[in-house]
Amino acid sequence: MQDWVSFAATCFFVFGFLALCLPRRHVLLLGTAALAGIVAFVLVKWLVPSRDAFVTAVPALCVMSAILGYVWPRKAWQWGLTPFLAQAIWGVLGPYSIVKWGNLGPLPYVIPFYGAALFAIPAIIAAEVAAYIARRRQKTPS
Repeated sequence: MQDWVSFAATCFFVFGFLALCLPRRHVLLLGTAALAGIVAFVLVKWLVPSRDAFVTAVPALCVMSAILGYVWPRKAWQWGLTPFLAQAIWGVLGPYSIVKWGNLGPLPYVIPFYGAALFAIPAIIAAEVAAYIARRRQKTPS
């Protein structure tokens, strides 16, 4: 229970700080993307016990990133990166984290972030394409 409380307090602090710097709608969309990233991977890990959780959850997160890129087309790359970054943070600092400092030094803490960056590439592309479509629709007179 202690781990859940400390992780929740950290997330609350981060989103509280973001709420001071960013518009409310932007913070809500960032929170939605981060929560979707964590929930998608937790559900897939729970339903699919193999190590292929990333491969199974990536298409759903690409669709979600495209939707958010269409809704908020400015800096759309963040909608593709946020779910995967949130999942990497969950994997390293979350309550069920099994990452420990061992013979490899800080490498177990760094590898999830490299994986998140690689898996975020298709989601970033999907968000940018949707943002491009949204911007084109705004310019076209009806």
